[in-house]
Amino acid sequence: MSGKDIEINLSYSNGYIKLIHKTIKKFINVDEANYQSELKRTLNEIGVIFDFDRIYIYYFSKDPSFMQIDCQWNKEGIRPKRDNKEEEVVYALPWLIRAIKNGEYVAINDVKELPPEAIFEAESFYAEGIKASIIIPLKNENGLIGFVGYESLTRTITWEDNQIQILKEVSMSFAHTRNKIEKLKAYEATVKGQAILLDNSQSQIWALSNVTSYETVNEAHAEFFGKRKSDIEYQDLYDVYDIDTANKLAKVNWKLFQKNEPAEIELEIKNSKGENRLLQIKSKPQRDAADNIKYLICTAEDITEQRKTETELYKAKELAEAANIAKSQFLANMSHEIRTPLNGIFGFLQLLELTQLSSEQREFIREAKSASDILLHIINDILDFSKIEAKKLAMEKIKFNLRTTIEDAVSLLAPKAAEKNLEICTLINEGVPEEVIGDPSRLRQILNNLISNAVKFTKKGEISVIVDCLEDNNGIANLNFEVKDTGIGIRREHMDTIFQSFSQADASTTRKYGGTGLGLAISNELVKMMGGVISVDSIYGQGSTFKFNIKLKVTKRAADYKFIFEKLNDINILIVDDNDNNRKSVSSYFQGTKLNVIEAKDGNSAITAILSNSNTKNKISIAVIDSQMTDMSGYELATALKTIPSTKEVKLILLTPVNQKVDSEILKEYGFAAYLAKPVRKHDLLDSIALVMGLKKEYKEEQIIIKNTVKDCLKPRILLVEDNKMNRKIVINMLKTRSMTCDVAVNGSEALKALSEKEYDIVFMDCQMPVMDGYECTSKIRLIEGDKKHTTIIAMTANAMEGDSEKCIEAGMDYYISKPINFEIMFNMIEENTKERKSMDNYNSIIDNNIDNLVRETGLDKEDAREILEDYIKAMPDLFSGISESIDKRDFNKLAKVTHELKGSSGTLRIVSIYELAIKLEEAAKKQELDECISLFIQIKDLCQ
Repeated sequence: MSGKDIEINLSYSNGYIKLIHKTIKKFINVDEANYQSELKRTLNEIGVIFDFDRIYIYYFSKDPSFMQIDCQWNKEGIRPKRDNKEEEVVYALPWLIRAIKNGEYVAINDVKELPPEAIFEAESFYAEGIKASIIIPLKNENGLIGFVGYESLTRTITWEDNQIQILKEVSMSFAHTRNKIEKLKAYEATVKGQAILLDNSQSQIWALSNVTSYETVNEAHAEFFGKRKSDIEYQDLYDVYDIDTANKLAKVNWKLFQKNEPAEIELEIKNSKGENRLLQIKSKPQRDAADNIKYLICTAEDITEQRKTETELYKAKELAEAANIAKSQFLANMSHEIRTPLNGIFGFLQLLELTQLSSEQREFIREAKSASDILLHIINDILDFSKIEAKKLAMEKIKFNLRTTIEDAVSLLAPKAAEKNLEICTLINEGVPEEVIGDPSRLRQILNNLISNAVKFTKKGEISVIVDCLEDNNGIANLNFEVKDTGIGIRREHMDTIFQSFSQADASTTRKYGGTGLGLAISNELVKMMGGVISVDSIYGQGSTFKFNIKLKVTKRAADYKFIFEKLNDINILIVDDNDNNRKSVSSYFQGTKLNVIEAKDGNSAITAILSNSNTKNKISIAVIDSQMTDMSGYELATALKTIPSTKEVKLILLTPVNQKVDSEILKEYGFAAYLAKPVRKHDLLDSIALVMGLKKEYKEEQIIIKNTVKDCLKPRILLVEDNKMNRKIVINMLKTRSMTCDVAVNGSEALKALSEKEYDIVFMDCQMPVMDGYECTSKIRLIEGDKKHTTIIAMTANAMEGDSEKCIEAGMDYYISKPINFEIMFNMIEENTKERKSMDNYNSIIDNNIDNLVRETGLDKEDAREILEDYIKAMPDLFSGISESIDKRDFNKLAKVTHELKGSSGTLRIVSIYELAIKLEEAAKKQELDECISLFIQIKDLCQ
């Protein structure tokens, strides 16, 4: 190398070093204001030193698929890289962008040497006349942000390593400066935005560096105290405010710092106008690296007006609740006051009806009872509606028999339907569960409302109640009910309003048929509370169908009656009725049995069916006959069958209207084995057939089944606790009509005394009495009885408000009857709770037969053994009553429990005969073998004769 070449290289080297030093120093202090001017000057210096024709800098946009030129330089006489600063598509140069993303630079000595894949770049470079170029990426901590291009348009260049290194270092200072400026701009924008938000916020905001020192505040906080921000920032509380204000703020700040976590506190303090204002202050600590509180950030809302409003609302709520309580108390008192005389009216009317009266007098009594019923219905509707309106109506969740509840509702309205010669039938389809959890009384109320309306608005024809189970998922049954009538129907324009309060189809309806217009509104709300919807389909002049669905949890599927009739093979039942729905209803009762059903639509068809099948496998064994048919009555059909030799063996069961009196002796003369009142209950019909066919041992050939009568053999021991003279007189006289008597107590204290001297089957307990009320009296009775015994106590009260029944049950009462008393319900309760009793003399054989064995096995004295056995036989009537009741109700769980008690006591006393039968009875109860249970119970009772 010649001396001249060495001199030139040294000159270049010195120029490079000065360039790097000057550029780095310059860009340390560059800011946004002089960035572009200094950048252009530096690009010019680089261009001169390296003899470039053009230099440019591109940065990627927010959308990284676009880029824009930021700064450019070009030698005089050379056109610029871009005439305008516009966004360009990044992937117009795909090879180049990929290369700078993946490497530290891209050096192009000669455009002709571009690789084949750089077709777009070659086209662009040729178009611009570029001979050589080096592109260096610009990066920050997040990655690639742009690139710098150095170009020659006049010659090719062989890029040397030292040149490339210098250009990389210079380019790095560009990226660093750009990054610094962008961050500063972002920070300033953030600070400016925060300042705008803070200073325009209605909430007060401030930061504390310690308990008494401000760091910063916003305008709202300064204005509250009549200050400027500059008066408060970085100042001490005691240098800014009066001593009282400073003390209050310092005290609050201390509490917030002490909590050492996000906190909330209320502070009452004067503002700049001297007004007392209530501030709700929230604080959040900001911590340093050592987890110490650096600042306490506080915000405050002025809640003075809000608190005033809350106070006013609270007072209004208290007044409303007080008014609601007063309203409830008024309704409860009115309910009591109205029901007490109503009880007298109903009672005396029923007693009067039992005396010798003329037909005219009986008509007057009938009208008076009808008017009283309407009045009671109105009172009940108003009470229910007020409870719904006050959101005080609660739903019970108890286990109940669904079929029984439905049949009870239908039976209640059957007499009224019979008075109008209307047929009423129930069809509970297969798949409907037997036992569910819900509120049986409210379901019954819905059905009563709908059936009552159907009876009221139907002059002739029939009413049917249809129940179906739409689905059953996860133990929840979706039950669908339909109440269908052939009544007057509803006009289309009125169908949208009938479920609203105090609404009926039209004004004439109220005048003609009466009612409050609340029944359907209440039913609508009750159905909603049970998770369902109620609707109606109707054709004016032809009838209506009310539909509703509810959801109930299933506890027992449809009852299985196969075991009752499993001893009978190919038994055929003939259903004779001229009403299609009645036949369908009765036929449905045999689903799940082994009995075959044949239907006949009238008497002549029945005779034909019996005769035609007499010598076939379809021979009729039992005929269930309606008493009233178009071609002949049930009695006439029975007479005809008696004259035919081949039909004499057919057992006959008569179905009669509920209001038709029946003479059992006459029925026997006609050849009927049993009779049932319509609408027929499934259990009653199947029980009757079981008795008639000899599947139940209690049946005797001459026996006629009569439902709903108190057994004459029972002599119930009743205590009536009632302070009202009129009510006592009514109950006493009503009991006399069934040959019953009762003891009387006029208050709770007298009742306690009576119970201490005598045992009772049932106590009818009034709730509101002087000296001691029914609730207190019942609690004391239960306390005295303990676990030794349990006397049945039934509440009788004129109250019918929310919580009354619960209050009675909580006090220890077993059942609840509201006044005016439904005496049929009362007599049913007496029958169900009257214990079968025998004198101790009847059980002497137990003592005589077992005392020696007990003495031998235990070593007891004979007198002690006798005393123990006497205690045993004293308990026998209650145990036998429990077993009998469990069998009647098919309550196998209770049957097993009571039998287990009998087994335990018999085994302990070495009464082996009863002990062994009790073991078998308990096993049969667990297997739900009804016939076996009946047989074993009869054997046990025989041992006690």
